[in-house]
Amino acid sequence: MFDKKKIQFNHIKSFNKNHKRAVSFFETISEILIEKVFDDDQEYKSKNILEIASRNDILRKKIYYKGFQSNYFQTCLSEKILVKNNKRVVSNLNDIVFKEELFDFCFSLLSLNSSENIPLVFKNIYTILKSDGIFASVFPADECFKEFSSYFIKFFKPDINYNFNPLFDMQTLGNLCSAAGFKNVIIDKENFQFNITKPEEVWHFIRYVGESNYLLKRKNFTIKKSLFKKFYSTYNKELGKENLKKNTLSIYYLIGKK
Repeated sequence: MFDKKKIQFNHIKSFNKNHKRAVSFFETISEILIEKVFDDDQEYKSKNILEIASRNDILRKKIYYKGFQSNYFQTCLSEKILVKNNKRVVSNLNDIVFKEELFDFCFSLLSLNSSENIPLVFKNIYTILKSDGIFASVFPADECFKEFSSYFIKFFKPDINYNFNPLFDMQTLGNLCSAAGFKNVIIDKENFQFNITKPEEVWHFIRYVGESNYLLKRKNFTIKKSLFKKFYSTYNKELGKENLKKNTLSIYYLIGKK
């Protein structure tokens, strides 16, 4: 279902590119996640924290900036993702590389959705968390870039939607998390306004965040260069008319307690 090489490539591309809008987005969702999980009145200096499938150091730096000088571990999908952390491990999403009940907190930003076995990943996270440990993750929501995707599909009219990654709904995520054993599961939906002036701003953002299409079936849908130029031209004209300038960037914050 998923192209594992493309997923790794996405993460490497996201790590290597200093795209201001993508960086700002990671900073924003990291700050919101920290506010949802941590209490400023609590002491976190002796805690073990894990971030799964990291693409950058943004969340780790934000947590350190808050004064939470804990033991911060990160896994990465490729050895080419050189996050500046001596507690970095290269590992795929489905593997358990840490001992049971080691971590107080486990985070993941827009990475778990690329696993073909979400129940296994949730169960593995449950296993490596201590009692009362917190699991907090960010997922793309079902309305993410709905304006752009609907215009794209309307224009190209593919028989099957090969062009956008699958998305979870709120209820399914909650059920999967609860089935893994987590309690007090909370899922909050956040919508951001993503304003664009040129068509390429959409796909550049998607690429540099690291969420470019990783479906294996995407290869079955090809677009001729002449048709793509026509799409670009018509989309650009709509932007010039002040249409389609506003896009919805929709995500879920999922938090569960062991």
